[in-house]
Amino acid sequence: MKYFLIGTDEKNRNPYNINKNRALDIRKLTREGIDTLPRWNIISMDLPDEGFFPDLICSPCILMSRDCIRAVTIYQPDIIYKGVKLWESDSGVNRTYFLSIIEEQDCMSEKTQRSAMGNRIINLVLNEEKIGANAVFRIKGCDKSCIAARLDVVESLLRRGIQGITIEEVQLV
Repeated sequence: MKYFLIGTDEKNRNPYNINKNRALDIRKLTREGIDTLPRWNIISMDLPDEGFFPDLICSPCILMSRDCIRAVTIYQPDIIYKGVKLWESDSGVNRTYFLSIIEEQDCMSEKTQRSAMGNRIINLVLNEEKIGANAVFRIKGCDKSCIAARLDVVESLLRRGIQGITIEEVQLV
């Protein structure tokens, strides 16, 4: 099976300074801690002129649009999520997202190539056995992209017209 890295396309004029009001405690974004958050959260952000809301936002946390979360939970139903309203106070522009808790997998192969300093991944290689049956996951020790997903998940996202993302195939061993 093929796997892909999916991230936010930074070439777009995306929202920035998300959570500038500190309404969301990033430390609680775990399977256990998310239960302490309210069902819906209002988070401040800044939006550039002619701003664009991508269907997947990776920083400071994983935020998915309604279409994106619906597609992803078909293949990985154990994903926990809470509603979030991104709000730009000056203009009143807002958009609904879902704060998603996606499991981290220790599936990076020893064949992964790192920079000489060891702090940057040059060529990511995943161990297919360690991935198991997971369709959507984060990669432990990799900040190269937001999430990794199986080919069928990526196809489903593209059929739904998901916008503002980058997709990059990953090597497997």
